[in-house]
Amino acid sequence: MRLILLLALVPNLLFAQTAPPPTGNDTPRPVTSPIDLRPPPPPVTTASTLQESVDRLSKTNSELMDLLKKQQAVLEDIQYDRRLQSRQIQSLEERLQETLFENATLQNKVDKLNSTASNPGAAPTAPAVGANGANTNQPPPTPQSPPAPTPPPTPASFLPAAPVEAASSGAASWHRLFTLSGNDNRSTDLFQIQGHHWRVLWHNQDPDGKAYKNTSALFLNAFPKDDTIPQKVCAKLGSGGDITELVGPGNYYLKIEASGGSWEVAVEDFH
Repeated sequence: MRLILLLALVPNLLFAQTAPPPTGNDTPRPVTSPIDLRPPPPPVTTASTLQESVDRLSKTNSELMDLLKKQQAVLEDIQYDRRLQSRQIQSLEERLQETLFENATLQNKVDKLNSTASNPGAAPTAPAVGANGANTNQPPPTPQSPPAPTPPPTPASFLPAAPVEAASSGAASWHRLFTLSGNDNRSTDLFQIQGHHWRVLWHNQDPDGKAYKNTSALFLNAFPKDDTIPQKVCAKLGSGGDITELVGPGNYYLKIEASGGSWEVAVEDFH
């Protein structure tokens, strides 16, 4: 029985003698943790960082406001200069009209004086009678001059005829909106221009007679709606006419200033 126990203990003793003793360097291996795939947290915004951003934004807004105020001041100066120029032009036109009226009045007086000087009233004298009873004071007969040529009749209108509007084919053409005539100042009603181009056909005419040559005047200006700055159309002294092209579209009215003659005006739109 003892022999059997000894034989059973022998392998355990041999294994205990051959196994190396544990050393201090034998440390347990660390256990690896799984990889964290979550995104990193956002940076923390502090009160100082937020205040700096607000200050920068306020400074930028202040600079933009200053720039807008400067631009507004420049625009106001430009508009003031344009209004001042318009008033100066209007004042010069009024002075020119007054001068034309004075000139026409003086010319009428000169014509009357010339007419009086060319036909003075002479006192009648007794005819001288010759020996045979004939009147010796009678002038010799003068040859009769041919009759003066008849001047051509005045046309019904000095303006070109209204354009023939194109058929409804989509092609742009000129369309006459209205035609006016007169001999005094006038402002037209408001009219609408549809196209990008429009024109004013105008003509000024002196009164009949050489004495009235270049005694009339015509001034035309086109005013946009709700604006005091006009577009110049014409400033004509004496007889004559032309066509003035302007830029649209929009709503406009014409201011007509005339003296000493008659005028005709037509407006055409291109669309």
